[in-house]
Amino acid sequence: MRLKGAFIALLAVTTMASASCAANVPGHPGPGLTPVDISSLKTGPYRAEPTAYDPDISSVADLRTVEAQRLFNYLVHSYEIDSDITVLGGVKIFYDVDTMVQPEAFPEKYRAAAADNNLLLGVYVSRINTSLRSRKKLIISVLRFPTDAASRKAAEDFDRITNLDPGRHPIAIEGQPDARASSSDDITGVAFVAHGPYVIMVNAGIPEPNQTGLADIIGRTINKQTARLDRTQPTPLDDVLDLPLDPDSLMRRTLPRAADFSDPFILDWDFGSYQPAGELHFERNPAEVAKALDENGVDLVARRSSIVYRARDLSAAFRLQSVLVKPGKDDEVLDPPPGLPDARCLKLDNSDVYRLFNTLCAVVYGRYVAVVQSSKTSNARVDVALDERAAAQYSVLVKSEK
Repeated sequence: MRLKGAFIALLAVTTMASASCAANVPGHPGPGLTPVDISSLKTGPYRAEPTAYDPDISSVADLRTVEAQRLFNYLVHSYEIDSDITVLGGVKIFYDVDTMVQPEAFPEKYRAAAADNNLLLGVYVSRINTSLRSRKKLIISVLRFPTDAASRKAAEDFDRITNLDPGRHPIAIEGQPDARASSSDDITGVAFVAHGPYVIMVNAGIPEPNQTGLADIIGRTINKQTARLDRTQPTPLDDVLDLPLDPDSLMRRTLPRAADFSDPFILDWDFGSYQPAGELHFERNPAEVAKALDENGVDLVARRSSIVYRARDLSAAFRLQSVLVKPGKDDEVLDPPPGLPDARCLKLDNSDVYRLFNTLCAVVYGRYVAVVQSSKTSNARVDVALDERAAAQYSVLVKSEK
């Protein structure tokens, strides 16, 4: 009887504990996820439910921006040419001549060539290496014109304008007889080559004068970029709206712009869905992230006020999260937001050059990893806005599955 009574007592305790745990699990946590009570999360002014992505596309510039976003998926990455060149200097979309001609992209002297040949749109990414003593750089831009003839004329005009500067000499690019490349010091070189309706621009820099080495890096970049462009066809602008703007409703799982205007960025031209290759142009450590995206089956990424990655499964999502928030040498690991023990957060030593954030958190739910960002100016370890964004984003992911 004594043994039977002990068993009944143990059963009662176990049943009560199970009921207590069940009461704290709203949502649908999967294996490996710590249960979260989303009703207790503090989401501040941020939308904590899925929102439809319905951008206002009402102008030619809007259509060109959407097509330029798609072009990012086919732009070569600098680390594919030189694994040292990974530090982001600038990432841009052009939807007219005015957006192309700016001090941190194409100088004013190129305006007439772009305008005379009716530039439609383009993309541009610049990166450097980490060494100040042995500087390398690689800028790659692809510009689209209305016709093949217009792109050939634009390449000629760009090259002619470049060579108005005194002391420049041509550089031969092996295997690319139509490439118009030149340098003044054999340390930096600029090349233009037409490929279909596109003009590829490569601006490369190496540590010491070496014309052969400079020609090699330019040539390898052009070869890879022409091959990449051969995998796509330019979308007629009249047909851009026939393309899905939110494939598989991934944009619906992202945060919209904040109602209190507290987003750590001003421009939103990058809002949209990208293939993994397109997203890499925005990443801090693109080569490492590229490997993680591939190994974990990421097939689609959505950029809005947050960034959502769709991985193969929950385990893959957690592995990807570890890479996305891997701290750099001088970065600081932050505590997870209240109520989100699986979240991982960082304060960066250097702010992002495009979105200007210096703190980020990555949350995982199901097969999705979502990254939110903020800009913290104080020395406090807690970034309230970041915590609230993470809580809102987690809630969005949970409610998206209902």
